[in-house]
Amino acid sequence: MKKIVVLPFLILLLGIVLTACGTAEQSSGENKTSSSTPQVLEEKAEFIGMADAHTVEVKKVNTTLSYEFTDNFKDVLNEFKPGDTVEISYFINDSGQKEIQKIEKQK
Repeated sequence: MKKIVVLPFLILLLGIVLTACGTAEQSSGENKTSSSTPQVLEEKAEFIGMADAHTVEVKKVNTTLSYEFTDNFKDVLNEFKPGDTVEISYFINDSGQKEIQKIEKQK
């Protein structure tokens, strides 16, 4: 008799737990889509050079800043010389890195 009462209770409890887990996952998915548009920021700085194959370094007020870039910018970046003043449009990517969206030499 005791097993007959406990079994429906366990099934009900298991159903509630599984439903709660599914709801939380769907909610977090909705939050990710709402923040998919990155905020574009701008910076003027002195071009230092390439730190590695996908990172450029600039100097602003005695601070060295690093920016990630894609292959689209390799040709543009090769035209800059150390000491050139550049204006960078960038956003913070999912890894927390500054990623160049646009870079131009200032006159």
